[in-house]
Amino acid sequence: MNIPNILTAVRLFMVPAFVFFYLKGSEEGLPYGVIIAAAIFILAAVTDMLDGYLARKLHQITDFGKLADPLADKMMQVAAIGCLAYNGRFSVWIFYVYLAKEILLILGGAKLLKFQKFVVFSKWSGKIATIILFINIVVIMVFEQIPKSVATKMMIVCIVFTLLALFNYIQMYVKVRENHKLKKSTGEE
Repeated sequence: MNIPNILTAVRLFMVPAFVFFYLKGSEEGLPYGVIIAAAIFILAAVTDMLDGYLARKLHQITDFGKLADPLADKMMQVAAIGCLAYNGRFSVWIFYVYLAKEILLILGGAKLLKFQKFVVFSKWSGKIATIILFINIVVIMVFEQIPKSVATKMMIVCIVFTLLALFNYIQMYVKVRENHKLKKSTGEE
């Protein structure tokens, strides 16, 4: 296992730690629990950037990394949005929209991998949506005095960018499927 993959594996283990500290801090009054959770969330984002950079720089891109890296990111994002929604920081429907989008992406990506041997790669629209989501989650988490209505509006902005990214991924999915059908019909496969 190389360094980028180790960082990805560590990020997977950060998810339950994040949930533990956030819930203990927000519900049970664990001193600095929410701040520790925010630090874990930020550290996860930093390791995400670092593992991607190292994988490219050291030419250590692996199939494990291609699959586990986005999985770790999505698990942390879903955990953060779920914890914040559960704690009433913003409207819970935002969590369900985000979760539905992630399930759709995972199913579509799995189908492309299984039938076309195509690993879905990150697009710029997805990166921009992730950056906006990251900033808003940290701000909402750390500044607990932000009213629920304002936090909900902040997350609606995230949903808009997330849905735009989803549209780009659907376009990628359709293009890969069409190319596969074309190759199949011409006997190139």
